[in-house]
Amino acid sequence: MASRLVPIFVALVIGLVAGFGVSYAVSSNQVSSLQNNLTQANDSNAMLRQEMLNATSALPLKPQSGQMVHTAWVFISPVGTGDYAIFVHAEGLEPPASGAYIVEGVMRGGAMNIVPIGANATASEFEPTANGAGNYWTVLMQNPSSSFEAIDLFYLPGMDMSHAALVATVQLG
Repeated sequence: MASRLVPIFVALVIGLVAGFGVSYAVSSNQVSSLQNNLTQANDSNAMLRQEMLNATSALPLKPQSGQMVHTAWVFISPVGTGDYAIFVHAEGLEPPASGAYIVEGVMRGGAMNIVPIGANATASEFEPTANGAGNYWTVLMQNPSSSFEAIDLFYLPGMDMSHAALVATVQLG
């Protein structure tokens, strides 16, 4: 009888050890899975916070004294992969008989370096409609606030930059 109890006792001890081992492994996997889910939730929360910070900004352009503009806005919006769309809408512009309007950026860094906001001057120009409304848009490969301190709207009479007149401006912060 005692010889039968030893194998039964050994089987019972092995079963208990195996059961505790499996239980530990399962709970360890559950804890690991829970930690992964929490990490993913925190990452998603951080990305959502960043998206909210990167939401479209609507900034009113401040008309310069004596210029023909009554409403002007710059809209900046992230469009994915680090790119940003810039859209300028202005009303009350004088339809140019011989000239155009150009959107330029004031570079950061202290030097008042003004550059076309598009790829070049031609890509930064637009003409308003006969009723004085003008729209311009471009996509930049980075947030314009990181490289520009302001966005300016100029009128180019006769398409001559040396006679450009500042129409409106907005500080990007």
